[in-house]
Amino acid sequence: MQAVEFRLSIPKYLLARGIGRRLPELHTNKVFGQVALRDVTDPVLPGPDWLALEPVLAGVCGTDLGTIAGRTSPALAPFSSFPAVLGHEVVARVAVVGEAVEGFAPGERVVVDPWISCTVRGLEPCAPCRAGRPYLCRRAAEGPFGPGMLVGFCRGLPGGWSERMVVHKSQVYKVPEGLSDAQAVLTEPIGVALHGVLKSLDEGGPTGATPAKVLVIGAGPIGLAVVVAIRLLGLPWHVTSLARHAAQRELAFAFGADSVVGSNRDSALRAAEEVTGAKRFLPPIGKGVVTGGFDVVFDCAGTAVSVDDALRVAREGGRVVLLGGAGQLRSVDWTFVWMRELQVIGSVGCGLEPHYGRHTFEVLFSLLERAAGLNGVPPVERMITHRFSLDAYREALQANFDRGRTGAVKTVFEVGSSS
Repeated sequence: MQAVEFRLSIPKYLLARGIGRRLPELHTNKVFGQVALRDVTDPVLPGPDWLALEPVLAGVCGTDLGTIAGRTSPALAPFSSFPAVLGHEVVARVAVVGEAVEGFAPGERVVVDPWISCTVRGLEPCAPCRAGRPYLCRRAAEGPFGPGMLVGFCRGLPGGWSERMVVHKSQVYKVPEGLSDAQAVLTEPIGVALHGVLKSLDEGGPTGATPAKVLVIGAGPIGLAVVVAIRLLGLPWHVTSLARHAAQRELAFAFGADSVVGSNRDSALRAAEEVTGAKRFLPPIGKGVVTGGFDVVFDCAGTAVSVDDALRVAREGGRVVLLGGAGQLRSVDWTFVWMRELQVIGSVGCGLEPHYGRHTFEVLFSLLERAAGLNGVPPVERMITHRFSLDAYREALQANFDRGRTGAVKTVFEVGSSS
């Protein structure tokens, strides 16, 4: 079968990490790049409780781009293995159903929770896996498939940038009939955002949420998905979005942001003043600081600037939720964490949501169903701005590395026939 595969090369990784930002074409170059379309062996079912899937649409995630561009932290290296077929945002059709799998039939549409649990590995569940949190699995470096936290970064479990993949029955969820393939392929990124929003709430959960002023830094797919999740949950929050590009600003409004601010060096501070009434002060050296600020800040960019801004504009006793996959960062001023007693909350993946007692995907589907019966489902499919075939993977990746020129928000590969 054909698949877009990443093969790690330390010299090429260092080259990408060193000059890749200035020369992004290196990442897909035939000589210097680490990713290519290749003919690989079709995966076979590892056991009777597995399914074979044929991807229909597969999204390009910031994690994929970070891996290709050498921007991820070396700390993740023990928990991934290559070569690996990338792609963990997938809507697919069932091709083969294992003998021990019930409730699924060939031809049905499903989405994939890509996190690899102990159960998937065939191991006795660790504490996080027993609690329904496979994204925190303690055995991500163990098992028969090779190290890997999630599908697409594990050499033994190919991802969705391919014509065929295999998944454990615990990883698949049927797509509701009312969702198009374009909506369904966004299940994983919107689920990640929904999980982060739910983690930011008090024990009372969505029904007990109090009015708040919220800042979302970054208007890529995860930042926009945070806006969508807040609105689907019906939270009484005033939402401000920081968006760099015009297409992102338009979508932020379409998805329910109350205000949208162009992203620049001063935008977070200005938003804190204008939206929350925060008072700005200017130190003799460095950026401005404020008293007051936002009740909750979601960092969905993961850069040194975005994390620093998030800490800088959260109010005293406020919360900062890290959703942007931040890694090794320089010039982040952590003074505000202790000076203001901030709660800094890390969030990744999807799993059992304590407020609902169900998996994040199931919660999302129920929220979308409720929205359809009320004011209508937010036009989340508009997030998909570009579609490519697998053999156009170079163009797909370059569209993401040059978003300012291309206007790309969410890029997907069209692999199989779409409904």
